[in-house]
Amino acid sequence: MGTPISAQVKSEINKKISEVESGLMPGTRFEGEALWTLASRMKYYNVPGLSIAVIKNSKVIWSKTYGFADVESKTPVTSKTLFQAASMSKPVSVYAALKVVEQGKLDPDADVNTYLTSWKIPENQFTKEKKVSLKNIASHTAGFTVSGFPGYESGKQIPSLIQVLNGQNPSNTSAVIVDQAPGKSFRYAGGGYCVMQQMLIDIEGKGFPDIMKDNVLVPLGMKNSTFVQPLPETQMQWAATAYDMDGKRVQGRYHIYPEMAAAGLWTTAEDLARFVIDVQNTLSNTSNNVISKKMAEEFTSPFFDKFEGLGIFLENRNKEAYFTHGGWNEGFSSKFIGSKTSGDGVVILTNTNKPDFIEELVRSVAAVYKWPGFVNAAHQILPLTEEDFSRNVGRYQFDHYGLFRVYREKEKLMLITNDILDPMELLKVRKNTYAARNSEFTFEFVKNVQTGKLELVLVLQDKTVRSRNPQMENEEKTPMELIMAGNFDQGTEAFRKAKSDNPDHYFLSEDFLNNIGYDLIREKRTTQAIDVFRTLALLYPENKGVYNGLGEAYLKAGQKEKAKQTYLKALEINPENENAAKALKAL
Repeated sequence: MGTPISAQVKSEINKKISEVESGLMPGTRFEGEALWTLASRMKYYNVPGLSIAVIKNSKVIWSKTYGFADVESKTPVTSKTLFQAASMSKPVSVYAALKVVEQGKLDPDADVNTYLTSWKIPENQFTKEKKVSLKNIASHTAGFTVSGFPGYESGKQIPSLIQVLNGQNPSNTSAVIVDQAPGKSFRYAGGGYCVMQQMLIDIEGKGFPDIMKDNVLVPLGMKNSTFVQPLPETQMQWAATAYDMDGKRVQGRYHIYPEMAAAGLWTTAEDLARFVIDVQNTLSNTSNNVISKKMAEEFTSPFFDKFEGLGIFLENRNKEAYFTHGGWNEGFSSKFIGSKTSGDGVVILTNTNKPDFIEELVRSVAAVYKWPGFVNAAHQILPLTEEDFSRNVGRYQFDHYGLFRVYREKEKLMLITNDILDPMELLKVRKNTYAARNSEFTFEFVKNVQTGKLELVLVLQDKTVRSRNPQMENEEKTPMELIMAGNFDQGTEAFRKAKSDNPDHYFLSEDFLNNIGYDLIREKRTTQAIDVFRTLALLYPENKGVYNGLGEAYLKAGQKEKAKQTYLKALEINPENENAAKALKAL
């Protein structure tokens, strides 16, 4: 039995818990502004349930649960409540793959097709140029398609992994292929993790849940966790019900993910904290439960750029290094973060999709426990002058095809991204330097001495320049700007040219256009939503879900006949498209 916690220690822990619960904060703080309580922010964001585990000195010092695992039955979240870890499954899966590497069964730099036997990556011009390696897959530099997965409604037909990889019915995503040269650029691709999943199955000769159980879950004591999809009946009673962004209960309680390596882990906050802690202990050479110190260093070191390692993302906070990953499945959002050196960390699991709430809670934990370099001091707000408006108002080109619009709203200086995301008020903190409550950047307006143009420079907390965004002339328009202004033909032509010049750019991707389209639907800007989804359909006609959004936009606009034709087209591309079938039945 462990040593009982003394009353004094318990009192100190409770004091810290209270401080965390009353210290939620935005990305940037300002003097004189109050912090938020956990209860008020759960209510504000409509977060049904929450589980948190706080790590100090590479140990869980406390964990706590809040709210409901199931709202309708008023079932509370407990320490045994299972949440979908979503994309946090990826680093855990890579951990298992690296163990297989250290067992000598897998060369992380070799062509993965030499290990795949049940399925092969289709060869094409890109794979001839360079073969795909495990390191490419783990770091999202393999050039694979399919960024994420919507999952499958409980009780419906679930595809096999091979069907997912081939994009065959009943799979609801496209085939996983390489469509850019491996190793050339970062592009988030859950599709690559399905390839890794199949490769590990072929190497080990057993099911993926057993591989994960043997290689990671059992060695780390993650006894309440599983990669089995769908959940076994014995564990269903512990599963949290998923609620979407609008607070609606997900049909069938939660989705099923055969894409296990990318999104299939069910876990608890305390269990996932064991993973974070093992990474820390392995880095400090006090554990070799799964991999060696050398391999852990490779896992958590920059591979392609300074922001991502092998299946994990990296943050540099005022020269302090942290490893982290978030997760988003239908109705589940989550995050873990751990310091590489101080032993600090936290795991947060929720049963809805409100990542902003999670970030506010992470900052509270970081401030209360004084994580090195993590939380900056509060800014003093300075008064704006007429020069702040006359000098800085304008349009700024963001990463080639994006747009920052800075404008005046009465006596406030405002910034909006791509004319769709929520506008931010820019608060002056120094001459020509501003901060915003919901951003960790500072925004500096600087004259480029070479071009003579004003630039909007985004700077991270550690003074790293994230992007330089030149002011645009009136006649310069981004492709999305043209679409939003109703210039559809001109806009689609601009998109086509941009895709020809820069085919892998995120602002031209299926994901980006799809997200923008649904954001516009939520904002009831249906005409613009229709044009965005029409653009998506023109650029990506083979995407299995491409017409779902367009059909929904037509419905919201009251154009029922066009909605009907669109959903019929969706079923023509994918006869298993349940969304389209339901919509047609309703029509």
